[in-house]
Amino acid sequence: MKTPLLLLLVTALLLPSLGSATPQSDGCVTQYNEGAYADAAACFQGLEAEGHLTGDLLYDQGNAWYRAGELGQSILAWRRAMLLMPRDGDLIANLDAAQERTRDEIPTPRARGFVLGALLLPVDRMSASELLLLGALGWALLFGVGAVRLRREFPGAAGLMALGALCAVLGLGGWLFTTWEEANHPVAVVLLDEVTVRSGRDLGSRDLLVLHEGAQVIVAEADAEWVQVGIVDGPRGWVPAESVGVVELSSADRETR
Repeated sequence: MKTPLLLLLVTALLLPSLGSATPQSDGCVTQYNEGAYADAAACFQGLEAEGHLTGDLLYDQGNAWYRAGELGQSILAWRRAMLLMPRDGDLIANLDAAQERTRDEIPTPRARGFVLGALLLPVDRMSASELLLLGALGWALLFGVGAVRLRREFPGAAGLMALGALCAVLGLGGWLFTTWEEANHPVAVVLLDEVTVRSGRDLGSRDLLVLHEGAQVIVAEADAEWVQVGIVDGPRGWVPAESVGVVELSSADRETR
């Protein structure tokens, strides 16, 4: 499915994103501006491998892949960027536009219903590190005010303690939920033009369906050669590991935005 308005929007948003370039990424940006988009994307990937992992870097990496015609790689990079900066409007617009170009009419993984979406909105709009920080600040406020209150009463103490408790529960609970969801139900993006989902871990097993570049699925199980993927309200089967990219942040050296 293609939406021309969204495609025009994503094209307009690509160049401004490079305004966040850092000294380390100057060479990648130069390649991008010269039209060597695949080389620029590989350059951004190299910076990530060196430990310079930020939401902006993944954002620019997705832009480069998109301009290079690699729809699956661009969606993967932008989905990974969403883990670090889930409220970025340009990122959301680019990702939505790219997803409109995919061929498969399948539900987006982890799409929330109306009620669940409303309940989890604060959690979904914050990164894992932000949730953890919110929880820590909430506990600090709760116990700090509680310690002072043991010595003397003061106006507003109960309200501050309630606020601290709320932030602690929301932050730490949201962080635990997000961490559990990412670990147990990671999302993967199809990177090849098309891939056959099979009933078993061998090329001779029964064909279940064919997925195309940019399709997003849930990972149920994985090994070095095969990944078992599932589709919302659809079958579960196996694809070669090299045919998909998992939406995760693997670097231990994650810089904050």
